Amino acid sequence: MNTLGKYISEQRAFKNLSIRKLAKIANLSHTEISRLESGERKKPSPFVLKAISHALNINFEELMRTAGYTDDAENVSGLPLKLYKIQFLNEKEIDEVSNFIDFLLSKRNQHH
Repeated sequence: MNTLGKYISEQRAFKNLSIRKLAKIANLSHTEISRLESGERKKPSPFVLKAISHALNINFEELMRTAGYTDDAENVSGLPLKLYKIQFLNEKEIDEVSNFIDFLLSKRNQHH
């Protein structure tokens, strides 16, 4: 069992879920979960990991690190982990974030 498989298996057992129950909650096949836990499936997609993180209510970034996609400083997009979630915002929310960044930069420029 690889590190990722062991981690998923431990989290699943901690939540008292069978492979089939986790698969149902994550909307994945039980075969996929089984292959992940056994180490037969080495590099699942981030979408699969996202589904598993939601189903197990565990940290997605931690699961991505465990799968070898990220280190402690960056995620797969190259952004700091703090900013990784920006991809899940809609257009209006991204505009709000952009406006806030502009505000912070103008505030910094006033002090220099």
